[in-house]
Amino acid sequence: MGSLTLIDMPQDMTKEEKESVQDFIVNGCPGLLKVQQSDIFKWFDLYMAGKTYAEIATITKSKKDLIMYIAYKSTWMDKRLQHYADISLNILDKIKQARLDSANNMVTIIKALGKYCEQKYNRFLTTNDQSMIEGIDTKIVTQYFKAMELLEKLMNPEEDPDTKKNPGQSPLVNINMGAGATVRQLDEKTLEITDETAGDLLKSLAILKKEKEEKSN
Repeated sequence: MGSLTLIDMPQDMTKEEKESVQDFIVNGCPGLLKVQQSDIFKWFDLYMAGKTYAEIATITKSKKDLIMYIAYKSTWMDKRLQHYADISLNILDKIKQARLDSANNMVTIIKALGKYCEQKYNRFLTTNDQSMIEGIDTKIVTQYFKAMELLEKLMNPEEDPDTKKNPGQSPLVNINMGAGATVRQLDEKTLEITDETAGDLLKSLAILKKEKEEKSN
């Protein structure tokens, strides 16, 4: 190895790799003039995708010393760290937005299933015809309640370590679910989901149970 000592060498290089870059410079950077801009873009894209210098060299069939020299001169590691920093600044907001979008889609599904249940049970309450209850598709009713459970889990995920350290921190969305879900935004962090038909569903089920008990007696 030559006597040249470089400062500010990337920390993602091993001691041997740093020495190899120094030797490459001492030897006059062989092959540097033949490097095309397209080669550098390809190497950099692979680097930003998490590939090591050795992997980049293997994939592109290029000299590892040359790639590392370009990385050193162009401060690739700093750019990668800045990229991760930018992601970390925005990821929480993106997660919250994706969760709200998913919740909005789930509410639409719940409202459609809830409307089916509401119409069926209301017909029974109006006619007192037990065949109305017996003709209800129980799979749809089951899907309805499962959808509500999924929405509850979606909007109230398990607490992360930071939240456990701060138990007073409120969840992203508070849910008060009913049968025909409607959504009202209380503030920028809270949605209220309510409905007026849950009582009818419970009432109709109670009536059916009572009638079956009377018949069995």
